[in-house]
Amino acid sequence: MSIAGNVKSLLQIKVKPRYDSYSDQFHRVAMVKVLMASSMLLGLNWFKDTITCIVPGTAEMDRGYVQQACWIQGVYIYKELNFDNHKSKWYEGHYGFSNNLMNDGMFPDGTMCNVEKNGEKCKALTKTFYLHYQWFPFYVALLALLYYLPYIFFRLVNNDMITLKDSLKSIEINPEDIIKNYFNYQINPTFKMNLRVFGNVLIKLSYLAVNVIAFVATDQLLHGEFKNYGSEWVKWSRLGQEEAYDYTMQRKLIRPGEILLPTFALCDVFEYASDVKYQKVNEHRFVCEISQNVLYHYVLMILWFAFIVGMIVSCLGFLIFLMDHVITAMCLWVAMGVGNQTKRVYHILTLRECEYLEFIRRKNMLVYGHVIRALKVERLDRYTVPSTPGSMEPDETCEKLMRDTIF
Repeated sequence: MSIAGNVKSLLQIKVKPRYDSYSDQFHRVAMVKVLMASSMLLGLNWFKDTITCIVPGTAEMDRGYVQQACWIQGVYIYKELNFDNHKSKWYEGHYGFSNNLMNDGMFPDGTMCNVEKNGEKCKALTKTFYLHYQWFPFYVALLALLYYLPYIFFRLVNNDMITLKDSLKSIEINPEDIIKNYFNYQINPTFKMNLRVFGNVLIKLSYLAVNVIAFVATDQLLHGEFKNYGSEWVKWSRLGQEEAYDYTMQRKLIRPGEILLPTFALCDVFEYASDVKYQKVNEHRFVCEISQNVLYHYVLMILWFAFIVGMIVSCLGFLIFLMDHVITAMCLWVAMGVGNQTKRVYHILTLRECEYLEFIRRKNMLVYGHVIRALKVERLDRYTVPSTPGSMEPDETCEKLMRDTIF
């Protein structure tokens, strides 16, 4: 099967009922698949492309040795050499180094110079190394696992709701078994049920935390250039073709991808040789092309937007979750002392038990009626709450407010 076919099959999402909310499904299904496909593409990229270095004949060095050495030890550029520095007078075709490879410093007026020859007047430039990110596919795969971890926690916290949903799918449903298993304080004490509600809050927050951690960690690994990568890419895409793709010595801007991961950089290789009569020690500096970084530019652009969308979705999911519980709590508070017996049943239940009831009501009204009647007999007799005849259905206002956002 082709690579494109593997990526396509990996990105396919089956539409089927799931236990968690849509915001959670976006992270543990969509984001995980995007990250796994990105990891696979970046990993295969290293088998297709290689580093190519310009090795002149005068260097008297094997080209294969130079390229392998540069692949192992990494390449570097000078971050100070950018077009934002208006004092700079170097203006070369490639980002991060001068056409004179011996120039590793800069005078105050922006003129390039050699530190060794010009002394303190020539301020040394800082080398920023790029180690080719051979390990980056494993890092992206680790992020996919990180995005899936909250769902494992979700399964542990909500195993009661999951079994309740499975019970309602059966052909023969016994309401007595539902009351015995889900509305029994001996099996499910109040503390345990409140802990489940609090656990769901932590799950929602964990999805937001995962997005923030992934974004910040990726930015730190990429020398702090990732945080603005997507917005800079959008600005660059609005430029005209002549300005956006100009790579000549007269160009006036740098592509966002080059700033993030340069496709051309410098590499220093030391040469050591010795025989009976001679000993040779020399340092060579080469310009290398890293074609692997081109694919990295596109994949990281997709990941940037995915992380941003993930933050937005996780925030919306958390707000909807809170609104749902706040509205439920308000309805229970309003029901206090009201004559409708069904309202008073809701009031004496815990928040988790109210979630059970609402879920049953949405799935099977016949079972819901049996459960409500049984709870009236079992629970209302324990409380000295004034009772008057009332409808068996919950208040319509609260019923409209309790939206189906939990499952």
